[in-house]
Amino acid sequence: MAASNQPVGAPASGAMSRVLNPQNGSSIMRSFWAKSALMLSLALAACTTPADVTKPIDAGKHNDAKVEVKDIPEGFSVFVRYNRYQFIPETDALLVVCRSLVTSRAYEEAKKRGREIEPINEQAIRVSTGRNGVLGLTYCHAFAEAHWKQ
Repeated sequence: MAASNQPVGAPASGAMSRVLNPQNGSSIMRSFWAKSALMLSLALAACTTPADVTKPIDAGKHNDAKVEVKDIPEGFSVFVRYNRYQFIPETDALLVVCRSLVTSRAYEEAKKRGREIEPINEQAIRVSTGRNGVLGLTYCHAFAEAHWKQ
């Protein structure tokens, strides 16, 4: 330990005085607990729960997705608007979810109507993303057409 230039018995200075002074002990502990509580609440706020995948994706029933199905002469079209909070933007993950929602909703609709559709080519799905940095929301719009099997 290095020798100090302070005379023996002189009050400690700087960071050591805050640690050695018993009157400051309670404020240090309060500060520690306040910072710990803040970190814990931030960590918990960043957590999400998985979606319920046991139910079909119907328009208006999914909190983060709005789905529109419209008839076209050779089948129907599916349009999905999806958004979710992302502390750190992961656009690639959002694109996968958006494409998956469009295709799964198209197959659900075909099953509901009692008909089969042609396989939906992933390259034929039109996808667009955006982000609101203030709210931390990442948005995705996807559109695909489903054609009836002949």
